Amino acid sequence: MFKPLLVGSWLVLVASAPLQAAETAKAAEKAAEKAPAARVLPADKSKVIELEWTDLLPDADLQKMEALPEVSHEGGEAAGSAINKNLNTSNDPSMKAWADVMSSANVRGELNGRLVKIPGFVVPIEYDADQNITAFFLVPYFGACIHVPPPPPNQIVYVSGAKNLKADLIYNPFWIEGTLTTDTMSHDLANSAYSLKVSKISEYVYE
Repeated sequence: MFKPLLVGSWLVLVASAPLQAAETAKAAEKAAEKAPAARVLPADKSKVIELEWTDLLPDADLQKMEALPEVSHEGGEAAGSAINKNLNTSNDPSMKAWADVMSSANVRGELNGRLVKIPGFVVPIEYDADQNITAFFLVPYFGACIHVPPPPPNQIVYVSGAKNLKADLIYNPFWIEGTLTTDTMSHDLANSAYSLKVSKISEYVYE
């Protein structure tokens, strides 16, 4: 049984506004209210840190996220489309607050070089000769960068070194384990503020 990935789901509220029903938006808002504070990292650098997506945010960005005003969904899909188009041009302070969060590439420097394990969805970037995925963006919700706009760069991880990852498995969430760095990656699909050299990929299963 798959446990729904709620980590990072606050992003869906604005990124998928044109595509999601009102009930989904309300669920994302509720999840945002319960977003955990970034925790202090363990001193032992040999241990694998199990991360949630909010753990990738520096304190200043986490505070901005928690203080984000609600976005009105009045007007249905057309209103949502307007939100996405006007985040960076609106004079509305709430829109500017969303734009600031959605474009942030700020990182937690103390995560550089740490062994981590983080759940998410795969957005393929590179394949081998057998059409296995070898490099991808890891994102906190399904459809990011493809069906809906991408999350902020500091909520996207560029993953390299994958092996035997079949393309037809991208609809499922995975645990990705490896060494995280604060190296950036720019691609036509999105920009990431973190990179990860993968050592293990496993199915995200909740029992």
